[in-house]
Amino acid sequence: MFRKKLKIFMIEDTLANHDLFRNAFNQSGFEVIIAPNAEGDLVTDIIDLEPDIISIDLMIGSPGIELERDGFQAIELLKRDARTKDIPIFVLTNFFEDGKVRKAKELGVIDFISLQGQSLKEIPNLFKNYLASPRKYRTVNPIFREK
Repeated sequence: MFRKKLKIFMIEDTLANHDLFRNAFNQSGFEVIIAPNAEGDLVTDIIDLEPDIISIDLMIGSPGIELERDGFQAIELLKRDARTKDIPIFVLTNFFEDGKVRKAKELGVIDFISLQGQSLKEIPNLFKNYLASPRKYRTVNPIFREK
């Protein structure tokens, strides 16, 4: 299906999820790079890594710890830069709130996937299906199907 190994860049602050995601995506043929936050020169980091797709957790950080940017700000930064704006971004998170889903859609995210509603083994297939045929991809989140 794909001539090269697909590469995913994930921003996920829950360290306990790193091995789970790495294993699930590796088993599906992805090379996986995981960052615990969206700090620093995120655009340059992503350009250097050349991912095929990006996964971002929106709720980055812990109470009382000031971070440079949250998931929404990371998405805005990447979509604003001509060098990264065309890399597809999925939100992969533990929560589902209509307002946040709609904001992610407005920012140009491909899909908003709640971990609570999906099998971890199936999530990499969603990303692969999108990469294989973006026009045929059927979003998981119904809000993304609205016109």
